Amino acid sequence: MLRPSQSQILHRFSSTALPRNQASFGFSGAGFLGCYHVGVAACLHRHGILPNHNDSSVSSPAFVTGVSAGSMIAAAALAGVNPEPDGMEVVLEAARRTRELARESKTREEKGLFSFNIPLDVLTPGFSLIDQVEGPFREAMVKALGGTFSYDSNSGNAAIICDDSNNNSNDNPYDIDPELFKRRFPGGTLRIGLTDRRALWPPPIPSPIATERILDAYRYVDTYRDLDDIVAACMLSSYIPGVTGPFHLRDKVPDLLHGFFGVTNSNENSGNSVATEQPINDTVDRAGTRLRVMESLGLVKHGKTGLPTVKRKPEENSTPARHAESSNSTDFWDGGIADVFPTFDDQTVIIAPVNGVFSPNPAICPSYSSLEAEFTTSSTLEGDVSQVSATHPFGKLSPALFQTLLRSYIPTTFKHSNKARLGLNSKNVQAAIRMMFSSEDKELYEMFREGYDDAR
Repeated sequence: MLRPSQSQILHRFSSTALPRNQASFGFSGAGFLGCYHVGVAACLHRHGILPNHNDSSVSSPAFVTGVSAGSMIAAAALAGVNPEPDGMEVVLEAARRTRELARESKTREEKGLFSFNIPLDVLTPGFSLIDQVEGPFREAMVKALGGTFSYDSNSGNAAIICDDSNNNSNDNPYDIDPELFKRRFPGGTLRIGLTDRRALWPPPIPSPIATERILDAYRYVDTYRDLDDIVAACMLSSYIPGVTGPFHLRDKVPDLLHGFFGVTNSNENSGNSVATEQPINDTVDRAGTRLRVMESLGLVKHGKTGLPTVKRKPEENSTPARHAESSNSTDFWDGGIADVFPTFDDQTVIIAPVNGVFSPNPAICPSYSSLEAEFTTSSTLEGDVSQVSATHPFGKLSPALFQTLLRSYIPTTFKHSNKARLGLNSKNVQAAIRMMFSSEDKELYEMFREGYDDAR
């Protein structure tokens, strides 16, 4: 693991995009291992590196960026969300709801009830993780910003008010002090990464050119009108169709299959007591609508140029029918698809729950152990070394020499991107699984503590 020193963190930036003597951090995609990010944030808060709004002596804001779950941690860090317990509670609640879904599905099977909800954890058809996490995340943000909210009688979460049409009658639905919001989120300090799906169509065939196309699809937002802009950007930065959120198949599949694909219509619940029992997975629709407005205002920027993206007019796209179809789906997906390790420049400290070698950026990540090290330190190998050495045609080989020979044949890392070579080891395999599927609270708290310790 390459740990940043204090001097690296407070390095004078040569980039004109960032002021001098400002720390910058990039929270990677993490899934359920967002708890690792929360642990890192807790340590950085405690040592005054990230803003601590309870300590008036720490006034200089850090620059933070994030994608997927990392975008929520980045936003929470600047908002002043207490990493523990408030920040951890968002992660824990998402995992609990996912586990509860599996238990409910098992109960239905035991009762012999027909249901599409197969227990596949977060991949259960009809389940939308971002719809489950949006309420707790919004509640934590409103609380940190000193706002107030009403509770939804069905979900128990903070009531969701993020339709732009509502803002005409109530510009501040959560009663958040506008000046406080500006102080917590100065322009450019919070960068939420997105992937523009329009830049990925037609799907690229794997090749160096395709890799460049994916990188060109990176977009970000770093200026926000209100809290709902931040929440919407974070939700879409975490949206992978069919994985963390529903497919956009409304009006494209029979009504019978809507539950299987997580497709819901707003009119399905009106006057139908049975339908109200089904979740309304509308986070993507609401967030997509808001991001389209933000893009039209020039708030969505190109990842390479930093210039506002210009959305094509309907008549330039194609036929009116094609435009109508496009308007019913979101234009932005998980930011980690284009860049899972977002940075401002080569001095940004990358925070990731996987181990490896990050260059040229410093990084906070789990300790690095190669697959070779795991293999050569096993007791089984030691016995094999003696056997091989005794029968080797060139004489007896020492364990050190044998390991040197192995190093030539066993790769220890693989190139993930220009920023990272990730370790080939069992710990990263476990991390990948735990990112994707929910874990028990005890395991998530272990990752929280690991993140805290790695940041020290």
